[in-house]
Amino acid sequence: MASSLAFGTNLDINTIVTQLMTVEKRPLTLLAAKQSAIDAKISSYGMLKSAFSTLQTAAEGLSKADVFAARKATIADGNVATVAASTTATPGNYSIEVSSLARAQVTASAAFAGGSSATVGSGTLTIELGSYSGGAFTVNPDKTPVTVTIPNTATSLGDVRDAINAANAGVTASLLNDGTGTRLVIASKEGGTANTVRITANDSDGDNTDAAGLSRLTYDASTGGSSNMSEKVTATDALLKVNGIDVVSSTNTLTSTIEGVTLTLKNTNVGSPTALTVSNDSSGAKAAVEKLVKSYNDAILTIKNQTAYNSTTDKGAALSGESTVLSLRSRLASVVTGEIAPGVSLASIGVSVQKDGSLKVDSDKLATALDNGKAKALFVGSTGVTGLASRIDSMIAAAIDDEGLIGNRLAGMDDAKKAMKVQEERLNTRMDLIEARYRRQFSALDSMISSMNQTSAYLTKQLASLSSS
Repeated sequence: MASSLAFGTNLDINTIVTQLMTVEKRPLTLLAAKQSAIDAKISSYGMLKSAFSTLQTAAEGLSKADVFAARKATIADGNVATVAASTTATPGNYSIEVSSLARAQVTASAAFAGGSSATVGSGTLTIELGSYSGGAFTVNPDKTPVTVTIPNTATSLGDVRDAINAANAGVTASLLNDGTGTRLVIASKEGGTANTVRITANDSDGDNTDAAGLSRLTYDASTGGSSNMSEKVTATDALLKVNGIDVVSSTNTLTSTIEGVTLTLKNTNVGSPTALTVSNDSSGAKAAVEKLVKSYNDAILTIKNQTAYNSTTDKGAALSGESTVLSLRSRLASVVTGEIAPGVSLASIGVSVQKDGSLKVDSDKLATALDNGKAKALFVGSTGVTGLASRIDSMIAAAIDDEGLIGNRLAGMDDAKKAMKVQEERLNTRMDLIEARYRRQFSALDSMISSMNQTSAYLTKQLASLSSS
């Protein structure tokens, strides 16, 4: 690499200009340091905002009364039934004795040769759901009769099955080969005696009751009715006693017998009643309170770490001395640890403030507060009193929103970065001009020195010549 921009001199112009530009570029170096500091602050505010958002989510989880109204249901004999409870269930004990399970009726046709391709016939089938009693059929008022059309272009056993299933008539049709032929099997979708079927035909062959054509699929167990299909499974109701009271259900899943409790029957237990217990379930609320405490402690630790000062290195963290952060910590501590009403605070439910500002849970006191309603009163509030959960939510929303403390601070730093970027571009342009000027000046100096050296050499030569003559 050439050490000069001209010949005949010892000037190292590149090195000289580089050293001079190092001094000239000091404003750029200082500007870059400021930009890095702002970037570090933006990153730290991002961590702080994330910690606050987590705390806000934890607070929102405690703002609804349902969190404190959870119930759990247990049954002594899990072979008899399974149980679940909602928030509307009332704590209590119940005796359950099941004498019968609900079953859905199943009917089947005679066997057809030819499988699903066997020809049945055309016309219409009317399917009704209801109950048989005293030789009469009574339509279930909650079920609408459905007429299924079987056109003469789709008369196979498979076509009839598909048409019935497409009609949404409250039954399911399927084909079963028993070794002697293929049967059309029709099963009610719902159990219970109120959901048995009556199937009548309007057969295109003109006879609606004979054992030919579409009438082969009729079923009517009432007096005088025509049945070419036979019943294979008789519909039954679920029969049980709850605290000695008889209960009848068309389904094995009872959702309204005991308010707020879903009871799904599995087996009978005649003569051996089993106990069902509904009790308060504070596990979810306890976990929610512990999550809030952890989120608060994490937020406080984040603030501490981002504002710390290291006396050994004599350096502060990115947010050291930031008044915005100090204000946020003060506001947060005031909201979280303060009273929402006389004697109603975290301390009253067993959550205390430690020397370092963090929170600690006394599990026994918290359990008591969850049982006696104090925890609910604190977090949810009451008439005219805003709960702590909503107060924390509102405080954080005001802090992290675009117009909040953090939002405004971030916006200010973003503006500062943009201004620095403009300043950096101007400085770079100026540095280019200065460097070009230095190179012109030193090139000119180099040329002048070179010329002077040549003149000196010439004069020296001439003088030497005169002396010798």
